[in-house]
Amino acid sequence: MLAHMGLVSARMTGSLYALANSASTFTVGVMIALFSLVPMLIAVRAGRWLDAVGPWRPTLVGMLLVLGGMSLPALFPYANTDVAPLLVCAALVGTGCMLVMLAAQRMVGEYADPNNRAAAFSWFALGASVSGFVGPVMSGALIDGVGHRATFAVLTVIALLAVVALWLNRELLPERTGEAKLIEPRHPLELLSHPALRRVMFATALVSMSWELQTFAIPVHGSRVGLSASQIGLVLGSFALATFAVRLAMPRLSRRYTEWQVLIFTLLSSSVSFALFPFFSSFVPLVGITFVLGLGLGAAQPNIMSLLYSRSPSGRLGESLGLRLTIINTSQVALPLVLGAFGSVLGTIAMFWSMALVAGIGGGVALRWREHEPGGAPQDAEPVHVEPTLQEHRSN
Repeated sequence: MLAHMGLVSARMTGSLYALANSASTFTVGVMIALFSLVPMLIAVRAGRWLDAVGPWRPTLVGMLLVLGGMSLPALFPYANTDVAPLLVCAALVGTGCMLVMLAAQRMVGEYADPNNRAAAFSWFALGASVSGFVGPVMSGALIDGVGHRATFAVLTVIALLAVVALWLNRELLPERTGEAKLIEPRHPLELLSHPALRRVMFATALVSMSWELQTFAIPVHGSRVGLSASQIGLVLGSFALATFAVRLAMPRLSRRYTEWQVLIFTLLSSSVSFALFPFFSSFVPLVGITFVLGLGLGAAQPNIMSLLYSRSPSGRLGESLGLRLTIINTSQVALPLVLGAFGSVLGTIAMFWSMALVAGIGGGVALRWREHEPGGAPQDAEPVHVEPTLQEHRSN
């Protein structure tokens, strides 16, 4: 939760800090892209490392990177160093959060009951919803009250407390000291030759693009229509509040709806929400639209993770997780650059309506897949490989 809160807070605070110093929309897009550039390049290797050494070392390294990244904008004022500390902060915080979340997702997947994995990931995702709400709201209030640099200083202290708490509780995170089993490496994109997994990755890409647009475009749109930092934080907070609400209900919803039914709702509701954004410039309507968007996108992650664990080829679970992160981070690198260029030339309307079209088409494609996959389970899915649990690793 603390790592994710650092990520969402750094994105918002860094964006508003740069915009307050007359940075262009494209410059902000470059900064946002850097949060995902290194994770895009190393996610698959990070997944293999996690398989080999267990969650302790990746989690510790990740939190130290978050701590180091947060401290840079607090130490070096924008007037003296321009945007450079924000760019380095983005790269370090994004990489660190990737390592922490990858380890956490792997642990949840291994501990969860295979028959109730979507519910388990819903409970896990509630933590991200809490941090996604607290981070922007807290950062917006701090920016208005004490300024951008002081906000980064507070975030640095929070990251330091997280590192201390992690160190004091290190015995709770298992570490694998044995040699990892060496298998002949295969190209990660070979995983996409499996139809069931390819569909999951397609849904991952669309959901990631939708999520990234709201992260990038809402602060830009809010600044242009005259919202304060606190109001922008509350708009982003309403998104997180909606993800919390839907994830809280997901254990019950997962007993009534299949994963693909939920993903269809995600894509179609995202399309409608993005189409509505340009028509509104006041605080209350933007909060409402963002809340609806959060209901759809918040329901997606637990169901995608459940599908990923059940559709991954035998022995390649870590790789599949890494490939998912690579796809997510690729969209998070490319999309802010494209959106930044679009926003500089055509304005935010083009950004919102383009994504509305893409999400709507994706929802139609997912609906066709569901018609060919009764019950939401692909007919060509391979037998599920049950990975050893963390308890079994410790006993071994």
